[in-house]
Amino acid sequence: MIERTNQDAGCEGFAELTGMAPQLTTPSRHHRELVDIWFEVQWTEHDTEWDESFKRLANGRRPDPDTPSFWALCAHTAASGLIVARQVSPDRRAWQKIEVEASALIGMVNRDAAARRSPPREPPPGPSRWTLRMRDASTFLSSILWLGMQKPRLEQVAKVPIRVSHGSSSAGR
Repeated sequence: MIERTNQDAGCEGFAELTGMAPQLTTPSRHHRELVDIWFEVQWTEHDTEWDESFKRLANGRRPDPDTPSFWALCAHTAASGLIVARQVSPDRRAWQKIEVEASALIGMVNRDAAARRSPPREPPPGPSRWTLRMRDASTFLSSILWLGMQKPRLEQVAKVPIRVSHGSSSAGR
């Protein structure tokens, strides 16, 4: 059974930490004196951007400062998944602080995902389509008129004799 957390902690439209799943709490794989605590997450919107934000923001963030702990994400469906605080203290008194950290992390990821999805600023307005068409038309018209105009004649260039040396070192023998 999942113990419910404060619903107001960090829900900003993408994900919500709904509680700890104590039945999934197990000893850590490589540190038997520590445990892995699992928390359920419900998504209203879930995509790879949210997962990448989670991984980036959770990187180096320790759920339990007294242990070599770290966060991991396990997405099951588009609507729900689990995050796990690995290698934390088995002392149940520390678990409430870890749950607060989990909620804070989800809130940070939600804010990051919302900031990444905000529409980019629009570029300043450039020349209108009509202006561009008129400029293109005037360039085309100028080209047509230039073709019809009489061109100045070039003076004939005197032929310059080209001297060929007969002592070339070409290898054709």
